[in-house]
Amino acid sequence: MTRKWRLILLVSLIGNLTIVYVGYKAWEYRSNINYWLDKYLLVIDEFSGTDTYRSANSELQSEKIIPGRIVFFGTQVINDWPLDKFFPDYETIDRGVIGQRAAGFLLRFRQDVIELRPEYVLIEISSYNFRPNTRADEIYDYVVSMVELAQFNNIQPILTTAFPPRRMYEVDEHPNYNVADTVATYNNWLSVYTREHDILLADWYSAVVDSTGNLRADLSVTEVDLNQSGYEAISNCVKLALADASPQNDN
Repeated sequence: MTRKWRLILLVSLIGNLTIVYVGYKAWEYRSNINYWLDKYLLVIDEFSGTDTYRSANSELQSEKIIPGRIVFFGTQVINDWPLDKFFPDYETIDRGVIGQRAAGFLLRFRQDVIELRPEYVLIEISSYNFRPNTRADEIYDYVVSMVELAQFNNIQPILTTAFPPRRMYEVDEHPNYNVADTVATYNNWLSVYTREHDILLADWYSAVVDSTGNLRADLSVTEVDLNQSGYEAISNCVKLALADASPQNDN
């Protein structure tokens, strides 16, 4: 074989090896992208809770507002609430996701509330949201966004004051942080906001706290979970808010 052909063969071999290498790196890169994409989607799904009620929602979607339908939207307070017992005159829909932060609410608000076309949506912000690394105005923004989304879709929002845990509850790694103080700040803002914008308010705080400003032991089963008496107390608050509601037009 002449030197010319040996050179051509060598160049061809190098070219083929380069193609194989580039192909392998492309496959490796794509595999890594898919791996992290799957991780990202998993985090989003878990954070938003969009899969929790997806199947149930498909049977409840409506084109028009359904009079008497109320979506109860929030966390474990909603999830553990025997709604049928306390609201027999309404069609109640539980859309509580245990342990969810308010930031995740917005990601599932359309499918869990708007597409069900309730007459009312009760929006619960739990004390779990109030932590040293969470700004108060961030929580306010989430609440205002959900209220405006509901109103734009002719759904009457009902907001609830937050209630703190029992007295001895401590936030992990922040033993000097007082959740009750932040809850009080939020409730003060909520009182002004609902009054200025004519929004229904269920004052849970006044119904379930003791003289020290913490969740009453006789109304709870854990530091943050209500018992049947506690649910009766907050249910009465919601009924008072509903009594003040203005009639809605069907849409």
